[in-house]
Amino acid sequence: MTSKPFHDLSKAYRMELAHAYTTDLKVWDLPVRIMHWILAIAIGVCWWTGANHQLEYHFYSGYVILWTVLMRLYWGLVGSSTARFSNFVRGPKAIVNYASALHRRDTPPSHGHNALGAIAIIIMLGLVLTVVILGLFSVDVDGFYSGALSSYVTFEQGRHLAHLHQKWLDVLLWVIALHIAAVFFYFIYKQQNLVGPMLSGKRPGDGGEAEMKIAPLSRFAIGGVIAAALVWAVSNGFYF
Repeated sequence: MTSKPFHDLSKAYRMELAHAYTTDLKVWDLPVRIMHWILAIAIGVCWWTGANHQLEYHFYSGYVILWTVLMRLYWGLVGSSTARFSNFVRGPKAIVNYASALHRRDTPPSHGHNALGAIAIIIMLGLVLTVVILGLFSVDVDGFYSGALSSYVTFEQGRHLAHLHQKWLDVLLWVIALHIAAVFFYFIYKQQNLVGPMLSGKRPGDGGEAEMKIAPLSRFAIGGVIAAALVWAVSNGFYF
């Protein structure tokens, strides 16, 4: 018995076949999604409060950012499969290969961060951590609102670090703007929705793709408590 060509298949079968390639695949776990949106909101709050001299709330949002970055680094080592750095950090060859096909609209979506997205993630995490650390040692011009670790530096050093804090914040904002532009590029040009999966945790795919291996939430909770204790110690200047 010979198989029928695809154009002879019944409409119902073709619909069933098409449905097989629109299976919802789990791509982002709950901790990754929570940390992503907490970080996005906290950076916005931190920028606005700093620009409007609401420095008390600027500090609070900075501590939230510090906790989130520490947790993302922790989860990048022990979290679910798509959250781990070993899953998405690529070598130069993979990056060049991905970049060379970026103009094509028919490339399938990546199961997690793609090779270029991985670079953006590493750069943004590094920049955010740099800005926060500089802020912790910064000294305000009148000395009333200074970072939690400013007692470890002189006034002149603290003022210099405050200028660096602002300088690297500007760099971070440009990188964030580039990240947002990339999201629009994928949505408009490549017809890939990157925001939806970061909300729902799922993306369309075919049934043959490997599912995400989910790490237990208890592991996240343990790390969260340790990170919170470290942020609390930092906020008190390590004076107990």
